Amino acid sequence: MSLHATTVEVSTDISLRVPRGTAGDLPSGVADVLDAIDAVRAVTVERVTSVRPTCTDIRVDADVALVCAVPEDADAESATEQRLVDGFGVTGVNELSVD
Repeated sequence: MSLHATTVEVSTDISLRVPRGTAGDLPSGVADVLDAIDAVRAVTVERVTSVRPTCTDIRVDADVALVCAVPEDADAESATEQRLVDGFGVTGVNELSVD
């Protein structure tokens, strides 16, 4: 795998857990969870599509646009999906497309 990275713009429907008690609104919480992933360089939350509160967190589905760093020689779609799925709080990546 290459040591050089490139950035890609992707859009996806993503499922994640937003911690309760964070400052701001729900879209800001979604952005904070995704921004904490090392590969993510920028986050735009287009819309929250589903909300399921639990005792410790809020389970959210959202449509987002991201700028992510991936190795130059990797398949951008699968490399981005893997980096997102490995992120803390992310429970699923659906319909990811490279823009």
